[in-house]
Amino acid sequence: MTSDIEAARQLDRHLRAPKQVWLTGAGISFGAGLPLMYALTDRVFHLLSTNDDDADAHKLVSAVRDDLPDGHHVEHVLSHLGDLIALAERAGNASAVVGGERVKKLRLQAAHHTILRHIRNILRWGYQPATDDGKDERVGEQGKPIVSIDDHRKFIRTLYRVNRAGLDERRDAIHFVTTNYDTLIEDALSLERISYTDGFSGGAIAAWDETLLTASFTDQRLKAIITKLHGSIDWYRSGEENGRVFRVRYDDIYPSRSDDNGNVVIYPQSTKYLASREDPFGYLFQRFRSLLSYDRQQVLFICGYSFGDDHIDSIIGQYILHPESKTTLVAFASTYGGKLAEWGASAAGDRIFVLAKDGLYRGNRGPYFSSPAPIIERDWWTFSGATNLLENGLPADIAEAIE
Repeated sequence: MTSDIEAARQLDRHLRAPKQVWLTGAGISFGAGLPLMYALTDRVFHLLSTNDDDADAHKLVSAVRDDLPDGHHVEHVLSHLGDLIALAERAGNASAVVGGERVKKLRLQAAHHTILRHIRNILRWGYQPATDDGKDERVGEQGKPIVSIDDHRKFIRTLYRVNRAGLDERRDAIHFVTTNYDTLIEDALSLERISYTDGFSGGAIAAWDETLLTASFTDQRLKAIITKLHGSIDWYRSGEENGRVFRVRYDDIYPSRSDDNGNVVIYPQSTKYLASREDPFGYLFQRFRSLLSYDRQQVLFICGYSFGDDHIDSIIGQYILHPESKTTLVAFASTYGGKLAEWGASAAGDRIFVLAKDGLYRGNRGPYFSSPAPIIERDWWTFSGATNLLENGLPADIAEAIE
């Protein structure tokens, strides 16, 4: 049997695997009206520079950006501010040096919170920049959002109603691990009436309780478990509640948001500032590691994630490449290269599949099944393309070839 036929048959089986983990990133929300990281960065810095109330935050953020290398984005700025706040907390005068000026911790915190507030509002109402092909900038606002949940609902509906039809009793809950701050996955699960847990106990207002995620491994009632590695726009830490983290509704006045220590909980990178506080992130990353443990025979699907977080990439590499690993990786990526090519060239290559524009890769072999005429490139690497693959199976030309 030729390598391309065997790769396609293996892929077809993996798409229907009973144990699935989906790692998603910003790319799955782009079609919903939310920006990718660098567009989000440009929008946040534009708002800082044009809002008179943000003048001090803009000054501090500009000084921080001057200290960062070219190519940085807003998560790097948040990380740097977090480290400066950690330094200020340890300093006798509660300050740190920014751009040659000694800045009090409260000003640094205010700048940090201001960025988080802008991110929250951008992702709540939506934003897409103007494009080179002539599409105008689109700006969502309260009462006039541009965010659409259609793609996410179709993905969830396909994953549960089509891909798992008649097999729910024999399949484990699907694990969704995401770096996204938006709530589209959770919202789509709710709208499709899929039971899930995200580690919070309660209703519209809920408190963080990691034991819910621990118990989720054995709770047969749950169909989905969500692990948000970088936090969420609806997570809030209240200083008046001893630093506890809550999931809250927009614009509620409780838990109190007037205290200096309260803020949206977004955790972009590893920072001592956030790691030293009462937060769920240490547990969430440990949970991600446990999901990739060597004894779980499963498929890790990666969609919309650009391999830009060294911490996450390191965890994937550590577990996927281990000789005892039983996890297969299926990545939806525009191109084959970077980490995927590095891992594909390893001894674990037979367990690594990449669906790219130019075809299917298995390990370091491929591309197989390049697009037939008149199609120039396959679209199965996109979020909507991945959903179509789950719904309809392999493209007709590949399905015919492996019969």
